Amino acid sequence: MRLSELIATLLDAVKGYSLRRRFEDAFPRAFAWLAIAVYRLTGDWRSWLPLFTRTSAHLAVIAVAIIAIGLSNVEWPAKAASTSPTSVLPPLADSSENEKIAEDVLTALNGRNGGILLGSSNGAIARLAQPHTIIPERPRLDVITYTVQAGDTVQAIANLFGLQPTTIMWANPAIEDAPDLLRIGQEVIILPIDGVYHTVAEGETLETIAEKYKVEPEAIATCEYNHLEPPDYSIEEGMRLIVPGGEKPYVPKVVTAYTGPVPEGARGTGRFQWPVLGVITQGYWYGHRAIDIGAPTGSAVLAADGGFVSFAGWTDVGYGYLIVIDHANGFATYYAHLSNIYVFEGQAVKRGQVIGAVGSTGWSTGPHLHFEVRYYGTQQNPRAYLP
Repeated sequence: MRLSELIATLLDAVKGYSLRRRFEDAFPRAFAWLAIAVYRLTGDWRSWLPLFTRTSAHLAVIAVAIIAIGLSNVEWPAKAASTSPTSVLPPLADSSENEKIAEDVLTALNGRNGGILLGSSNGAIARLAQPHTIIPERPRLDVITYTVQAGDTVQAIANLFGLQPTTIMWANPAIEDAPDLLRIGQEVIILPIDGVYHTVAEGETLETIAEKYKVEPEAIATCEYNHLEPPDYSIEEGMRLIVPGGEKPYVPKVVTAYTGPVPEGARGTGRFQWPVLGVITQGYWYGHRAIDIGAPTGSAVLAADGGFVSFAGWTDVGYGYLIVIDHANGFATYYAHLSNIYVFEGQAVKRGQVIGAVGSTGWSTGPHLHFEVRYYGTQQNPRAYLP
């Protein structure tokens, strides 16, 4: 044997011995690892549940997506209606012409039935969704009446019927006398349009009535709700006429003023505070030159500024129990509908002093404070003076 062959044989033997030795060393370790893995898998299989659950969920989502994509490319045959415009039309030589007529018929129905969706590819018909029902506002054709409910105000009633608050006031003498003093169950006349509701007196003419309310006589004569006959448009005593756009002057109520001596030092600062904590239920407007502040019965009413009490007691003009504070600087404040009065006429009061309690006396539909600010007898908007 040559030396080279001998060396090659020895190298092969060494390599074989090395590989066998490595195999003999690695095999037991690999077998032991496999045995431990199998034992863990079978012995503690619950720990693998989260992994299996997540994997199966992902696979399910992928499968649903694949199915949906596949079905989206499938053209499904449309189910024809039992009776269609094309089926009732006489057969024509040209089928395309028949389809054109059917499409024209459906287009006409589309404009009449609130919307029809035409399928261009398969002829299917589907009505368009109409989720809203539009109820048109219908004009009132004559004078009607409304019964006052708890919590009603002149403004709220006017808004309900789309009128100006002054229209409600001028059509109802009781409300005109005390616009903010409604009574539950009271019948309120509601005009179909804005204006004044006038009762014809003896000797009156269309011209004198029109002049009284600052309108043209033609506006009264041609008002369709008055039912006056041309050409003379004659009127009679006792007839009720609507004066479109008519106006009346405002006349404030006057409460008996205090005539005794003014307490020394009883003078206001000119800075007003809120008389009660609550919510404004009616604001300042032409017929309600005050603000109403809703609050529970018995809530403390405070003097908005210092001064002296010029009136404290019951009134017969709808205020109920009323307190008037003269601030000796041209200003006076009114506190109406009280349930209790804690001061007396001629008493000096300080700014923020408790003078009474909220109530619902007089003409009132719920507990609140009617608060007025007057400057030399003229009613002002209280919001202009309150912080």
